[in-house]
Amino acid sequence: MSEKKDETFEMLFSMKDKMDRFFATSEADSGSFCLKPGSQWSLAVDLFDCGDEYQITIDLPGVDKGQLDLTVAADKLVIKGRREEGFEVPGNAEVICLERGHGRFERVIILPDPVDADQVKATFKNGVLKVRALKKIVPAAKKNIVIE
Repeated sequence: MSEKKDETFEMLFSMKDKMDRFFATSEADSGSFCLKPGSQWSLAVDLFDCGDEYQITIDLPGVDKGQLDLTVAADKLVIKGRREEGFEVPGNAEVICLERGHGRFERVIILPDPVDADQVKATFKNGVLKVRALKKIVPAAKKNIVIE
């Protein structure tokens, strides 16, 4: 029976190798590193805990400041916007690859702690949105417990 097990494992490993080669080849051939038509582009975000505040940096190349909407509620920072198409297909050319996403986007960033909505500041320069959000100080609740 151990011979049968060896054959089964050989067959499984062979199948895995064939599948790995198939997907490696088909991904390279299909240009799957490019965005598929209708796919949504994602925002690159850096989030830092700086003690009493969070600092968030979001890359938004090609986005106009007027197309951005930033809201905060408790521990959620929501950014919505739109990036217009940044390309024009020349004449009757065939599109081979489009890596620069466009269209509407939305990103919800869950912060580890609630922030004070009145103490959130944002700046936008050269396609980079920087947000500073002061953590909300929640006093420890003190309550007397009745002992039964």
